[in-house]
Formats: sequence, C-alpha cells, structure tokens
Amino acid sequence: QSGSSAFSLIEILIAVTLMSVIMVGLMAMFSQTQAAFRASMTQVDVLESGRAAADLLSRELEQVAPSYYGDAINFYANAKAGPVPQQLPGIGSYPRANVIEDFFFLTRENQNWIGMGYCVEPRGAPLGTLYRFTGTINVNQDPAPLLGSFAKAISTPPAGMSRFMDGVVHFKIRAFDANGAWITPVNFPAYASSLPNMTGESGYRFTSNAVPAFVEFEIGILEDRTLERYKSFTDPTGIIQSNYLARHAGQVHLFRRRVPLRNVDPLAYLLPNP
Repeated sequence: QSGSSAFSLIEILIAVTLMSVIMVGLMAMFSQTQAAFRASMTQVDVLESGRAAADLLSRELEQVAPSYYGDAINFYANAKAGPVPQQLPGIGSYPRANVIEDFFFLTRENQNWIGMGYCVEPRGAPLGTLYRFTGTINVNQDPAPLLGSFAKAISTPPAGMSRFMDGVVHFKIRAFDANGAWITPVNFPAYASSLPNMTGESGYRFTSNAVPAFVEFEIGILEDRTLERYKSFTDPTGIIQSNYLARHAGQVHLFRRRVPLRNVDPLAYLLPNP
C-alpha cells in the first residue's frame, strides 16, 4: 500500500506568506482608494458650497447703489485685526496672509433701502463662520442707520444675522474705479484708508454718490474633515489650533471673483481726490 502525499511544513509556510503579502497589498490598495474617494467627495462639497456662496454674493454686489445722502455709507469694508499667516506647501515658500474683514453695502429694491453686511465670528479667531446681515428702511429716509444696525448685530453675534458658511479662514474685499484701477489711499484717499499691520491692503468707506465700479472678493474655505479636526482641539490659548491650521494650507480652497457694479455714478471719479 502506497503512502498518502501531503504538503510539507515549508510549503505551507511559503503559501501562507504569499497569501499574507497578497492580502496586505489588497488592503493597502483598498485603503488608498477609500482615502482618494473621501478626499474627492470633500473637495466636491467644498467647491459646490464655495461656488454657491460666490454666486449669491456676486448677485447682491451687482445691485449696490449710491444713496446720494452725504452721511450714509454706501459701501464699507474694514479688517478688525491683522493678517493671520498660513504656511504654504513647499520648501522656502512664503506664508499666505489670511485676512478677515467686515463688509457692508447698500442696495435699493422698490421703495426700500436694503443694507447687507457680512462678518466672520468669532471675532479675532483665525477661522470662523461667515454671517450675513440684512436690514431695510424706507427710500424716503436717510439709510445711514443701517450701518449702525449692522455694527450692533456684530457686537452681539449672531443677533439679527443668518449663518452663511462655516470654515472661513479668509474674507477680503478690494474696490476698483471705472478704469479698473485698484482704489488705494494714494489715488482716492477720500474712499480708501490704510489698514494697520496690513501692508498694501485698504479699508473702504464710500458715501454720497460714490460706489466702486468693480468689487473683487476672496473667500478661503477649509475642508470639512480638517475643520472638524480643528474644532476638536481644546486649547484656551488657541496656539494648537493656529499651528494645526498653518500646517494645512493644502486643505483651504480659495474663491476669487471680480464683480462689475451696475449703478456707478461717473461723477464720483472725475477728480482724483473727491
């Protein structure tokens, strides 16, 4: 009677090793596929929300109108704190200066002035939620109090404001004249002022018949997963959160758009210093 054949111990060990290598390779490929899928889905969500916010803000900005009241603010933008540096990927790269500004403007609808404002809360933080303010007053009245209502809403956030977008690290406004030139304190000191600790950036205050001819805005939005991780840190000093944010510039998506305004009065730009 012949003896039965079987695998030797060495053959079994080799087979198990090969199967283990194959399984590890499959798991690594599956994990990378999942990570790529999650990253692409996150970017799609951020891009959709960012484009929707940019579209809405663009439509509102197109309708900015001068009030022709001497003391009423038609257009206002100002930063309450200096820029927050965020290191960009790459050796020797310069950090990006994230700026967060308060923004207010007037529009007119039928027999009402409408004041619209945007601000980021909490104040002074490197990252927060963008809020939107709206207020109305009869067109026969001076619309100057609308800016005061916006300032009051900021002082007691988020009273009188609606939540607009989370994860905002950058919100900056630039104004341009009818020739497309950037309005600065040098060429239009009546409309622009230098912002403290912010080289090259300006705050804006347009009154009477003056509004910008073009407005360019920038919104920087942090990806949702990075935002949740940022919120999970419980550091009263905020240093850990700031350092974490500085290392994740690649997860910030920047949206920039230049909007032409319809209701520009050319007389506001006849003189360099109106």
